[in-house]
Amino acid sequence: MIVQRDDLRSIFDVTDLGEPSKIVGIEISQTSTSLTISQPLYVDSILKRFKMIDANPVSTPLDPNIKLKPNDDGREPNRSNDYASLLGSLQYLAIATRPDIAYAVNRLAAYTANPSFEHYGAAKRLLRYVKGTRNFGITYHTNGTQHVGPKDSNFFYGFSDAAFANADDKKSISGYVFLSSGGAITWGSKKQATIALSSAEAEYVALSEAAREAMWLRHLYGELGFIQKEPILLLGDNDGSISMAKNPQFHKRTKHVELRWQWVRDLTNDGLINIVDCRDPQQTADILTKQIPRPKFSRHVNELGLSDEL
Repeated sequence: MIVQRDDLRSIFDVTDLGEPSKIVGIEISQTSTSLTISQPLYVDSILKRFKMIDANPVSTPLDPNIKLKPNDDGREPNRSNDYASLLGSLQYLAIATRPDIAYAVNRLAAYTANPSFEHYGAAKRLLRYVKGTRNFGITYHTNGTQHVGPKDSNFFYGFSDAAFANADDKKSISGYVFLSSGGAITWGSKKQATIALSSAEAEYVALSEAAREAMWLRHLYGELGFIQKEPILLLGDNDGSISMAKNPQFHKRTKHVELRWQWVRDLTNDGLINIVDCRDPQQTADILTKQIPRPKFSRHVNELGLSDEL
């Protein structure tokens, strides 16, 4: 049961300030059928601080044709530089309302100790992308429908993906995103803690991390009165990892996988999560794990519920 305003007044001494319009730098716009969160003023402050307010926009955060690598000039590490400050500012934007730049920010942040001119150039390109998408926000609709999957009573569903050994230290990148009512509600993109021995293991780790986020969302929705009556739909794109999570026959082959990642098997066996196959180009989590060309990138941005129709 959802607590209404009158119920709150009967319990607490509260003051009704009306509909919220801004909170911790996130601007909120509401209509009778939708709600949008965005950060255009915060974007302006970043562009002004780094003298990019008049920059020419580009269509993607990173150039998919450029392979970033560590700086080998031998300088001493220095985290108190403008590059680190810029990436720190963009990190909040990526976490709060802009999943489309999450991979780019995390990728560039790996070089904050000793950035090269190439890294600075890539960071400026990211600012040019942010300039062109200043008004992007995530819009949630009251009549939002599921993108894929069976008709059930779920309030959200998720995508999971991994890019195998594509970082400088051969560690893989995990990514997940959960969607509801037409927009992204939570997402994550990060380097895996250990080196995966195969693409299946990397994807399995990504599934496990996504499953933990799914269970947190399940409990949160339940506390708000929205009870998930069906298994949470989680879409992966690797047959091996899906089999590892579903089929007990694969357990003996995965003894090398750390125990903490095996929880996803229990969730699947208990009927709390349903992992199904979802391949490119429908795999929305791709945008969180790798540099992708403009057509695919634009498709996934739209699937995340991002638009500039504020």
